Amino acid sequence: MKIGNSMIRLTGVVGVLVAGVFASVTGCADPSPAAPAAGSSLTLQDLLSAPVPALCQHDPGNLVNGQLPSQDSHPGSVRIAQRNDEPDRSYKVAFGNLTGGANTDAAMVTDCSAGGVPWPETVQLYTAGPTLLGGVNLGDLTHSREVVTDLSISDGVAHVNWLANGPNDGECCPTIKMAADLRWDGSAVSAQNVRRLN
Repeated sequence: MKIGNSMIRLTGVVGVLVAGVFASVTGCADPSPAAPAAGSSLTLQDLLSAPVPALCQHDPGNLVNGQLPSQDSHPGSVRIAQRNDEPDRSYKVAFGNLTGGANTDAAMVTDCSAGGVPWPETVQLYTAGPTLLGGVNLGDLTHSREVVTDLSISDGVAHVNWLANGPNDGECCPTIKMAADLRWDGSAVSAQNVRRLN
């Protein structure tokens, strides 16, 4: 379910991105999730059954073993993204404090498709429950087929690095290195400090 927050879309070329830009929010299970109980923690096991917003023409729903169950009217899939560059293909998730107190919250990357090529990856933020705080579709920032290369949480912020396609890149082979900080302000998730790294 998408929420109707005011959104600012970047329309410039990747190299013209300006630091401090706020990104669109891809959705929230609740427009203002309640603050988690102090000291609550999320685990990978919790994320394997986490709620996800509408992605890649799929209806919102809860993951089962890390993947949204098939939807008859929607081909393709929605799942927790995995690291293809590591032998164990671990999930692209990070744990840390996003909501204050002694909480352990999470950032999770999603992969999805509508039956064809993969769509841009998104980053969703969660607190105890698991409760979806909101997320950012990286395609709204750099308008290509974004792939997350690094994800971490520190100082109340999720830090994400990704690859985006430059003007001379093939669809398969993005070379533009990007980064942003994702912050939950108590009611919405925004992308800040969006920047090109190369």
